[in-house]
Amino acid sequence: MLDEYILWLKTDGKSKKTVNEYPMILQKLMKWYEETEGNEFQPDKVTTLHIHEFVTFLDKIVNYEPAYINKILASLKTFYKYALEKGLVIYNPMLKVKMKRTMKQYAAPKWLSKQEASKFFHAIEQEKNEKQKARDMAVCRLMAGAGLRVHEVSDLNISDICIEKRKESVTVRRGKGGKFRIVPLNSDVVESLESFMKYRENTNMNSHEPLFLSERNTRLSDRTIRHLVTKYAYSSKLDDVSPHTLRHTFCKNLADQGYGLQIIAQLAGHESLETTRRYTQPGNNDLRRAVQTISEKR
Repeated sequence: MLDEYILWLKTDGKSKKTVNEYPMILQKLMKWYEETEGNEFQPDKVTTLHIHEFVTFLDKIVNYEPAYINKILASLKTFYKYALEKGLVIYNPMLKVKMKRTMKQYAAPKWLSKQEASKFFHAIEQEKNEKQKARDMAVCRLMAGAGLRVHEVSDLNISDICIEKRKESVTVRRGKGGKFRIVPLNSDVVESLESFMKYRENTNMNSHEPLFLSERNTRLSDRTIRHLVTKYAYSSKLDDVSPHTLRHTFCKNLADQGYGLQIIAQLAGHESLETTRRYTQPGNNDLRRAVQTISEKR
């Protein structure tokens, strides 16, 4: 059953992360059900009461945070959507299950200040291998200057970028939730892509080959992208920098320029404006500057 579910998730356009995580979450329910009921898990035997008891178990016994329990519930809603489609159940036990209310305020995401971003990209400039430098610069510019997620960068093919004058853009064919979007590119990103394409052996812009390649000539993986970001963060003496930090920087910079939530959400591929709203929250530096303005010694 799990193999068929995984195939369905892929066919439905779910992200790699979702395809990996959702079956593991389902296994949590399966294990709990079998230990509680003493019977083999069958989707059509699970009732709404079972789900409520499972949530209580996760909350009171395992001590999961409400936000993570909600993630589990969202996953199970997806599974029972699949089960209904495939005729594995005739009733969806998730229909009347509500998400847990969470009182926790989300902290503002971490982003790079202009000075930190400058240090980070300067570290890439110090890379001695010119071909690798061009590739890594383009990869990081796409995250910091176009807001792409790490898997979206990895998934890019050559045909997904356009660096023609007045048409500069990148096409994200499978964003989070399988969403399609086209993101215009600023001059920093375009310049990095132009430099990179000089080293790219296949310069046919209509090619469906991977845009970014590893040293083994295979598609650059999420893991390798994370590693190279960590490497340059270490070189520039910046702590806790990930590909998502670069994406957050893109969103924060747009918010600081006064662009509305709708524009930022569309460019970043956010499913909810609540996600985008986090970038309008003040960070530590914003709070520090605010307090400093009322100092008598400023």
